[in-house]
Amino acid sequence: MREIKSITGLRVISVDEGASVGVVSEVVVDLAAGTVLGIILGNGAAERGVEAGDIQTIGTDVIMISNQGVARHLSELPELEKRKSTHVGGLQVFTASGRRLGVISAIFIDPYEKVVARYEISGGPLKDLADGILIMPIIPGTVHGQDAVIVPDEAAEEMGREAGGLRARFGQWGDTARKQAQQMSETARKQVQQVAESAEKIVDTSAETLKKEAAVVQERAVDIAAKAREAVTKLGEKEESAAIEAEAPGVGAPLAVVVEEPEEIVPAAPHEPEKEQIVAVEAAEEEPVAETTDEAAAPTEESTES
Repeated sequence: MREIKSITGLRVISVDEGASVGVVSEVVVDLAAGTVLGIILGNGAAERGVEAGDIQTIGTDVIMISNQGVARHLSELPELEKRKSTHVGGLQVFTASGRRLGVISAIFIDPYEKVVARYEISGGPLKDLADGILIMPIIPGTVHGQDAVIVPDEAAEEMGREAGGLRARFGQWGDTARKQAQQMSETARKQVQQVAESAEKIVDTSAETLKKEAAVVQERAVDIAAKAREAVTKLGEKEESAAIEAEAPGVGAPLAVVVEEPEEIVPAAPHEPEKEQIVAVEAAEEEPVAETTDEAAAPTEESTES
């Protein structure tokens, strides 16, 4: 996209001769049809024109045309002469109802297709500062004359101004602030929701843990209670036994059982008559000898006394 003021001042070169034909003083356009009509070279009596169909390239530094013969006097190019700008301050723009929109301040073209993309309307420095520049595309029903451009009222109402005026800036700032506030609100809502979900998970986990711990404590309490009952029962039994023994000693004590061992029975010796007889004879023989001994011993004692 090129603004036509950036083309003004470029040198025109003919391809066939390789010669300079002149310098562009104006780009002629038709805002009603949205086309580039051609270019004008020089000023005054030396003005010549080149129609758009004869322009080969609109380059960055120069404009290329086929040959020098396509650059002709404006009298031979009535369409270019009719559209040639005669207003130093710019062409006025009005609506069909007679409302002034401003002055054309810039026109943008496609240098390859040689068509008009859009044009800008300035309402004056103060209005541009407050409201911005009005951007106008090519609107069907537009009239492009030598002294003014007339646009339909409906189209003028629908057109917006460039985001450059203070009102537009304030509107943009307001929109941006609202969007940021909405984003912050949405972010805060999501964060609160995440915190709530995390808290809910923590509460659920804590409740489950407490239930498990309570179940363990309950089991331990039941076990301790059972052991306590058993200990109390045993203690009661011991106290009852002690009380009974205190009232009647021995009662309730375990009985000692005495088991007598059987006497050993010695078997009698077998009866032997012959042996008994021998013993009896031996006993009878021993008795007289004892007496003799006594008698013999008596004199000895007497002799001793003498």
